[in-house]
Amino acid sequence: MSSSPPRIAFAIETTLGNAVFLENLQRALARRDDITPVWLPIDEHADDVWEQLPLVRSRLSVRGGLRTRSALNQAFAREPVRAAVVHTQRMAHLAHDFMRRVPSVISTDATPSGLEDYLRYYGLPTQHAGWVGRAKNALHRRTYAIAKGMLSFSEFTKRSLVEEYGVPDESVHVVWPSVDTSLWRPAPEKKPRDGVVRLLFVGGDLGRKGGKLLLRWARETRRKNWRLDLVTSTHFEAPPGVRVHVGVQPNSPELIGLAQAADLFVLPTMADMSSWAIAEAKAAGLAVVSTPAGGVGELVRDGVDGRIVPVGDYGALANTLDMLVQRPDTLEAMGLESRRMAEEHMDLDTTCSRMLAFIRQVTGV
Repeated sequence: MSSSPPRIAFAIETTLGNAVFLENLQRALARRDDITPVWLPIDEHADDVWEQLPLVRSRLSVRGGLRTRSALNQAFAREPVRAAVVHTQRMAHLAHDFMRRVPSVISTDATPSGLEDYLRYYGLPTQHAGWVGRAKNALHRRTYAIAKGMLSFSEFTKRSLVEEYGVPDESVHVVWPSVDTSLWRPAPEKKPRDGVVRLLFVGGDLGRKGGKLLLRWARETRRKNWRLDLVTSTHFEAPPGVRVHVGVQPNSPELIGLAQAADLFVLPTMADMSSWAIAEAKAAGLAVVSTPAGGVGELVRDGVDGRIVPVGDYGALANTLDMLVQRPDTLEAMGLESRRMAEEHMDLDTTCSRMLAFIRQVTGV
């Protein structure tokens, strides 16, 4: 008689791109029968009784940690789980007792040191000196050490885990942002050559994602025959040639349709760790222009399936876009390479299989 599939808990915070990670993971695991996932979405921002505690507002996300520990312990009490995946380390800091009892893996797109540029962009302090800094560093090292393994969303973050926090190289598995390539795919019919190059930007935070630089280009460029679709979180008055889309949901037919109608995806991000939007664009067969912020630059092969421009360099961005909108053949060739890379390295089911193999290996389930 075969044993039943192991129960594995997935405690995943649901802010920003983490919600896309959760949705994609649920989609992939729904197609498998070799494990039984126990889903524990953690909303650290929802109002509840913890709001009354001043300590909960701290930068260490105590509220999220308390919710994660509670969710894991409650799930285990209902029916024991064999292993757990916690996303991210902020959610794991208060779950050490659980992680010592149940072998656990932490997934993350950034380490504290890797977030420095991200925090600096918002004018927030990046390093704490003295005993506060030493205590926070020690806490992160302890959390990483208790975990049986780490899932990193980029080589950039893996290097930080290994070189700055002492995590063994073999204990870190890199899993790039991945998408369902049967859902995210090029348009079924070849796009008509009407002389208009269609650009697409997707980013909730228009400033941090570089959308303001892109809008400056839209206002100043002398190139004709282009159109920009800009997906973001807030309505604003856009210049000619730009259409603003607000409220578009992840993996929705509307978002996929915008990608399939485009020729070039532009994300000149100022501060970032990884990008599901780039993975989606590449799966849809789009050339990509982005920056080397965090681990984002790993997702684009400069001159092959897109172009990398320096962070915050408007001149380089404008010159690149001016050149590409005049070269639809180049965009088409880059788009083919994007799709090929997505199929080989960003396919959701393939990535999930490798990720689960790593989880089972390090946890012994």
